Amino acid sequence: MQISPWPSLYIPDFPVEDYFPNGLPALRLNTTEGMQTFTGVKTRMYVCGITPYDSTHLGHASTYLTFDLINRYIAAIGGEVHFVENVTDIDEPLLERAARDGISWQELGLQQVELFQSDMTALHVIPPEYFVPATAAMTLVDSAISRMKERGFVYEIEGDLYFDVSSFLPRLPIPHDEAVQIFSQRGGDPFRVGKRHPLDPVLWWAHKDGEPGWESSHGFGRPGWHIECCVISLRYLRGENY
Repeated sequence: MQISPWPSLYIPDFPVEDYFPNGLPALRLNTTEGMQTFTGVKTRMYVCGITPYDSTHLGHASTYLTFDLINRYIAAIGGEVHFVENVTDIDEPLLERAARDGISWQELGLQQVELFQSDMTALHVIPPEYFVPATAAMTLVDSAISRMKERGFVYEIEGDLYFDVSSFLPRLPIPHDEAVQIFSQRGGDPFRVGKRHPLDPVLWWAHKDGEPGWESSHGFGRPGWHIECCVISLRYLRGENY
């Protein structure tokens, strides 16, 4: 899917010194790693984008306006924000809605991305520096899975590839049972037979009849949700090429 960020916006100068003679205070955010302070330096910001199968809604507006406020505030205190956002343009909800409506998943995806962009423009959300669809990151996904295989983190169930999270569980920031519940609610499959741990995420789906697929070092298929977010953020925010 070929997409571009939505149109650039005019951002008027804000006379900070007229209202804050001593300058704006640093931005403090409560994150999963505790309270963090962001000052006038380079900040890397990755925002998970939409799965384009239906119209955007108030929940989307809340998310993207929140990060837009962070973006604007860091700029106001003299910082530089490198903002990257993905589009999950290949996933079950998109495929299911396209089949229901009798159109191609590519056409539905483009329609909804254009609607999303028009909504973000209407809300005056600053566009990302890179707006990257998952389908444009297949080479990155392929290479990343190969690296994880080499390090012993990948195993297979009926052609599908999973990431073994066991060595990372001591750092789980929430109780195990709560994590499993959230994982199940948000597209995970904690109770699939054969998994080493309920929280192991799928990296690569083996091809299923009627679904699109891509050739890779791991067979014909498509990425699991959300390996593309990982590789896009690493590539476009940290410059990792695998």
